[in-house]
Amino acid sequence: MELDLSSNNATGPLGEVPPSDQLMTVTRNERDSRPVLVVRGEVDLSTGGRLRDTVSSVLQHSSAGPVILDLSAVEFLSSSGLGHLVALDEEGRRLSRPLRIVVNETRPVVRPITTMGLHDVLSLFNTVEEAVAD
Repeated sequence: MELDLSSNNATGPLGEVPPSDQLMTVTRNERDSRPVLVVRGEVDLSTGGRLRDTVSSVLQHSSAGPVILDLSAVEFLSSSGLGHLVALDEEGRRLSRPLRIVVNETRPVVRPITTMGLHDVLSLFNTVEEAVAD
C-alpha cells in the first residue's frame, strides 16, 4: 500500500481517505425548545474532538434543560469516541444540563457502549421522542 504524505490526501488500494468533516456531520434541531444534535457518520479519533467541541458549546450556551445527542445515524463509535461521550456527560452534569443520548438498539454504536459498561453511566434513550419527553 502506498501512502502519499506530501499532501492532505492519503491514497491506497481503497482510494482517498475523506476529510474528517465528511466522515461525521452534526446538525442542530430544536424539539420542544430543547436542542437536539443529530450526528451522522463515524465518531473516532479524527472526528471526536469536533463532536466534543460542538456538544460542549451547546451545553454551555443553551437555555436550561437537557441536551439531546442523537447517535442513531452513527455507523462507527471508537474507544476515543466513547471517552468523549463520558467527558460530555460529566460536563453536562457539572453544568446541570443533562446529556441524553439516543442510540437505536439495532445500531452498531450500542455494542461498544454496552461492552464498556457505559449503559449504566450514560443516559440512554431509544428515540428522540423518549429523550425529549422524559
